[in-house]
Amino acid sequence: MKGDMNSKKFELDYKMKTETAVYETDIQHDFSLRTGALFVHANKPWNNKAYGAEERLPNIFAIHNYANQNKWRILGSVDRHFYEDVELIRNKGGVFVDHCMNGTFGQLRLPELEVQRDIYVKTKDGPMLGIRICTEEELRKFVESDAQVIFEKQSYDVDTNPNFKPVMKLLLDSGIKNIVFDGFATDYCVKAAVLATARYKDYFNTKLGIYVATDAIEEVDIDFSGKIYPLFGKSALEEMTNAGARLVTTQDVLEGKI
Repeated sequence: MKGDMNSKKFELDYKMKTETAVYETDIQHDFSLRTGALFVHANKPWNNKAYGAEERLPNIFAIHNYANQNKWRILGSVDRHFYEDVELIRNKGGVFVDHCMNGTFGQLRLPELEVQRDIYVKTKDGPMLGIRICTEEELRKFVESDAQVIFEKQSYDVDTNPNFKPVMKLLLDSGIKNIVFDGFATDYCVKAAVLATARYKDYFNTKLGIYVATDAIEEVDIDFSGKIYPLFGKSALEEMTNAGARLVTTQDVLEGKI
């Protein structure tokens, strides 16, 4: 009975709040800038001008600012790596160089995203520590705030954060009807976040518009074996659309066409 009362209160608290959210995927120094440890640039040749992820940043910032102006929820994710993380080359079977390491400048979100408003939903608190599962009360406070809710992860897949699923449920219960995805990288972190969201949309049997801003993302185009694969990003987009995502442009978002 107590749980039912809490659910009703939660529903009332959320009445008339925004129906749209933006999910900003791993927009961190190490991915976003050519000086980063794992700059995402789809194997494009070096250029004096902005290229790769750098070229996408103005669109990402434009969507972010538009979301703020329209009081949309802002969600997102960040890699936060420790030396023992299995996806790092330093460990047997890992495929990625050290990047977004805990405590480094490269791990930080870009300042244009107003990081002082971020609440980080952790997977674990530090090196060699176990998985951190937040209480329902903690997660409700995160979602009920007007902060930017950012999921930390030690894998490219945000769904490895055990708090992602319950937060998604709380967001859907709050009335979120649409989520726009942008960020890096199309064929890894963006795809994983979109597919996880699509799974939970079906699992919780709710209507949810899932949108991917194709000119506000960038792919790696290197597969899991480390081989250059020019169609890896395109393949990821196909997987996302097959899961129910719709491909849009930044202009579509800014013109309210979602």
